[in-house]
Amino acid sequence: MPRSGDSTRECDFKIHQRDHFHCRYCGLDGTKSFANWTNLSWDHLLPHCDPRRDEADFIVTACMCCNSSENQYFREALARSLKFENMTPDELVEQRQPYVTRTRNNYQTFWEANVRNLDTIYEARPCESTQTVLEEGWRLGADWL
Repeated sequence: MPRSGDSTRECDFKIHQRDHFHCRYCGLDGTKSFANWTNLSWDHLLPHCDPRRDEADFIVTACMCCNSSENQYFREALARSLKFENMTPDELVEQRQPYVTRTRNNYQTFWEANVRNLDTIYEARPCESTQTVLEEGWRLGADWL
């Protein structure tokens, strides 16, 4: 197996490889850019009390957004009449998908209303102190940074 020098990333690699480096919820493709790849994590499909929780089959690739979306999912499982017994990993992803999608859509609505056009309000330029540090760093050489 290729080595990255990071044991966490190496453990994730097998899961990500199995899932073709795609988030199982939104489809983010970790092969398209370094930023996408570093945004991949993994998601447990089963609650803490399930003895199968840490089996590789019940862990899927998820981007950071989808992984953190709907973080009340297991806590609210009973109220939502969710089941976990006798379900395949694909069925568990399908069961969770609507909750993750709803949360992502809420995040997007918030972003569009509150963040999207902030570059027109805040001038996109580094602050003077950052600019000075960068210029000084270039003058002294890359090892200084």
